[in-house]
Amino acid sequence: MQFASIVNTMQKRSIKIVLAILIMAVDGLSTDYDWSSKHFNYLVVHNPPFDYVFRGPNGTFTSYGSSLNVAIWLAAKLKYTYSFVLINQTLIDKYGTHEAAFHQLINDKDVDGIATNFYLTLTRMQRMDYTTHHGWVDGFRLVVPRLGEQSRLFAFIGPFEPTVWLLVFITVLVVVAVMTLFAMIYRHHPWNEPEGAENKTDTENGTGTNMREPVSRNVLFNYLGSHTIYVVNIMTNQGSREASSLYSFRILAGFWVLGAMVLVNSYTGIVISSLTTTKTKSSIDSLEDLAASTETQVLLRHDTSIGEQILQATSGVFKVLGDKARLNPGNIVGDPFKVTEKLETGRYAFPFIKTFAMSFVSSQFQKDQRCRFKISKPLPLSTGYFFWLFKKNSSYTNAHSKALVELWETGLAYFWVYKLFSPTVSRADQCFVESTRKVSRRAPIQLSDLTSAFLILGIGTGLAVLSFLTELLYSRFRLYKLPSA
Repeated sequence: MQFASIVNTMQKRSIKIVLAILIMAVDGLSTDYDWSSKHFNYLVVHNPPFDYVFRGPNGTFTSYGSSLNVAIWLAAKLKYTYSFVLINQTLIDKYGTHEAAFHQLINDKDVDGIATNFYLTLTRMQRMDYTTHHGWVDGFRLVVPRLGEQSRLFAFIGPFEPTVWLLVFITVLVVVAVMTLFAMIYRHHPWNEPEGAENKTDTENGTGTNMREPVSRNVLFNYLGSHTIYVVNIMTNQGSREASSLYSFRILAGFWVLGAMVLVNSYTGIVISSLTTTKTKSSIDSLEDLAASTETQVLLRHDTSIGEQILQATSGVFKVLGDKARLNPGNIVGDPFKVTEKLETGRYAFPFIKTFAMSFVSSQFQKDQRCRFKISKPLPLSTGYFFWLFKKNSSYTNAHSKALVELWETGLAYFWVYKLFSPTVSRADQCFVESTRKVSRRAPIQLSDLTSAFLILGIGTGLAVLSFLTELLYSRFRLYKLPSA
């Protein structure tokens, strides 16, 4: 009897388990809900490019976007009425847009859900319910300003590194010194001169003095000046007559011509390339580039998942970026309007989802008719899955999850984001194409391209005038010092 009672009890439990499984299966297959007596209040937030909310007078507002279309679709699918509630601006000023929405959802009993998708974090999962199926999937990118072309003011210095310039300068000094030394020695030991050259004057160097006479200061300066001009003329492809007809001097000059030919051709080729090819500054394509940049600052939203990760990081590039942002507290914001305002200045880079990056770049192109911004390469972060949030332990979360599965399978989510409220505009595709190096520009060389050349001419003219005035004053001083006849 006891055994039969045990068997009977086990059979009843088995039947209950089977019935429970069947009920769950039928409930899982059916998404035909009738909540006609229910009314949902959705909180709307300004979350471009998905949703746009603009406040009007007396508490009125205007809103549109893809997430609002999803809310309308869900209401039609689950057969309930709905209304949109504006997020509290005071909470936005205090917590930031996303955290203000969470606070209002949790604490306001008249709010049932938020009409947009959010990336899940551990704290968000602990505080609110979330749908089991995502409403959006996206990767993460950087919105960065295009840094423009490199300045050509010092294009004449750019072809060589500082060490090369130093070596060229030392080489010029050495060659001039050796030539001057040869000339001084030739004055006293003219072994390569023909007979009868004892009384020959040094007309080649313009001294007009006998080559056997002692070297005066003026003669030495004449040698240095003539040899310096000769070396510089060779380097600048201007050419010059030989300063001496002696074979040893010709050998030295010949090797200097060969070496200068390599230097001049290399230098000229790079200068021509820099003037005819558009060269832009190094772009920012990764978090490491942003951390190393001194021109572009990092802009963070403390109420987004990636902003929280960077600000809470204790090591790596995230910590470096977080420390840079904390140096300027104004670079950490919670309002999407402030994000747009700061990004438009062209001094910040902002990490967020790819759809936002494309939308911002396109909107700025539409505004300025030029590509002022670009998006970086994909950031090394896991793909973001974004979900709808409801109150904790809400009885409506499961039904919305099943409806979102059907919505995702229809493709309407992508249609509403990329077609109906497209984040890009016509002719903005050029802003998303990787720039390729151009062989040359068809436009003529502009004055800005040759600023460095005119700068050199200006400096040289100024030094020449200064030297002329100095010589004039010196000659006047000598005349004044001479005794009157």
